[in-house]
Amino acid sequence: MDTRLAALRFAEPGSRPRIGIDGRRLGPKLKGIGRYVWELCKALDSILPAAQFFLYSPKPLNLPVISPRWSLRVDRSPLGRRLPNNLWLVARVGMLSRRDHVDAFWAGTGLLPLIGLKTRSVLTVHDLVHRVAPETMNPHALWASRLFFSRSLAQADAIVSISAGTAHRLEAGFSYKAAAIVRPGLSAVFQPRSASQTRAVLGRYGVRQPYLLSVSTWEPRKGLQPLIRAFRGMQAEGLIPNHKLLLVGERGWKDSSIIELARDSEAVVSLGFVDDASLAALYSGADAFIYPSTYEGFGMPVLEARACGARVVTSDIPELREAGNDDAIYVAPTEQGIRSGISLAVEAAAPKAVDWRDWNWTLSASVLAEVLLNRSCAESKLAQPANRMARAANPVRETALT
Repeated sequence: MDTRLAALRFAEPGSRPRIGIDGRRLGPKLKGIGRYVWELCKALDSILPAAQFFLYSPKPLNLPVISPRWSLRVDRSPLGRRLPNNLWLVARVGMLSRRDHVDAFWAGTGLLPLIGLKTRSVLTVHDLVHRVAPETMNPHALWASRLFFSRSLAQADAIVSISAGTAHRLEAGFSYKAAAIVRPGLSAVFQPRSASQTRAVLGRYGVRQPYLLSVSTWEPRKGLQPLIRAFRGMQAEGLIPNHKLLLVGERGWKDSSIIELARDSEAVVSLGFVDDASLAALYSGADAFIYPSTYEGFGMPVLEARACGARVVTSDIPELREAGNDDAIYVAPTEQGIRSGISLAVEAAAPKAVDWRDWNWTLSASVLAEVLLNRSCAESKLAQPANRMARAANPVRETALT
């Protein structure tokens, strides 16, 4: 899509839309939903050059500048500081956004401000974990989803999902139809890296090749327990005796058994949070990327790994097939299934890397903008924009709300 055409379409004479956005998942260490929201924010800035944007958060956020048209609204009121995160969104953000006279509100994290929101609202549905795999959830998140998700669906003016699989589950389980699919994209950092770049990153962690890689928060749904067991079993049998298993990601919840399994083997190495450039090098040098999640709304790490030319082993569910396409090896997320996938992957030829430009965030943002502004730009053709979205050193302008 030619970005200039899109900008002309959305910037009609006298049109300066004011858009409110749930900013709770944003911060210096982006992952999952936070990354999705942030990348779309940057792309929205590019295709809506006349718009003003307002991010709402219960706490300060260390964010780089997107453009001068962005403001961070931090709720410093006594009530705002006391409320749990999801309850704060439901109870406070509608009123706060009214002060800014927003024309549309994007609820990009899966729940809507239910009290006091008096403008057009668009709800992004990332997944249906609370329905598909409730036993894997943080108790507070499960409570909020059960209490507020159906109400958010009913109150939203429009609903979008991040994958066709999620849209199908939403319609089948809740009888709500997504207005559009706003799929995740890829940033330019996710490209194949050289062997020397991979070695440099590994050196910082005291690790050498060969290795297998997995990227996820440490929580039950991600399948880390059967992965570690499969890896240790294959090592004990001499099938991959020299490999390490590198785990990228931070601790989550219900993770004590994962920690114990990881501690019992020197070949399992936890790297914690890893920045994008280093992660691209790790994807590129891995003998296989393993993502045995029991359920996902899409599976962004699978797409990132493919963009870096990695062999991918992942669970055989519709949403992960959208992310993996024909390049991945699909298995049951069990110890035996993962073993079979690893055996195939380490012997397979490396697949051709996905071109990140085929999954650009601007195209996804254009779909979201159409729904947010209740317009159509079907005649426009978006392409990756010039780099107007480079991160600056100064933080987004912050305003304290009381």
